[in-house]
Amino acid sequence: MESKFNRRLIIMGVLAFIGAALLVATVALTCTTLVALITGVDGLPQDLDVREVRGEHLENASIIHLTDQDLEQFPALDSVIRGDNRDPHPWKLEGSPNDDPDERTIGRAPVTGTEHLVLIESFGIDAKNPPYLEYNGAYYYIRTLIH
Repeated sequence: MESKFNRRLIIMGVLAFIGAALLVATVALTCTTLVALITGVDGLPQDLDVREVRGEHLENASIIHLTDQDLEQFPALDSVIRGDNRDPHPWKLEGSPNDDPDERTIGRAPVTGTEHLVLIESFGIDAKNPPYLEYNGAYYYIRTLIH
């Protein structure tokens, strides 16, 4: 009789373990699905912020030279550097980020999550010391803003 009791206890323990594992998997899958539905398939909405720099910022900096093909590959970056999202105003000595006369924001453009990830892999935009991008003699650095 005691062996029947031990056998039942082992079977109940195994079933309880399987049930707990299924419960954890269900909760994890549900949370992942809800996050994906809330943020959308492509992630949170983001803006690409492009800043033009000159002067001391460029000393000892790593620089990536952009080509027309690079800009065609990244439509958001192209729209700020060459397109409709570029600020047409000239350099101002005041009102630039941190009141730095050698830095100015030239524009912002919406960017998809996929394009953001490709930009990070290509140019390291979220690194601590991101490289500067050069196009037609002007130097830029980029970052993304989540809103």
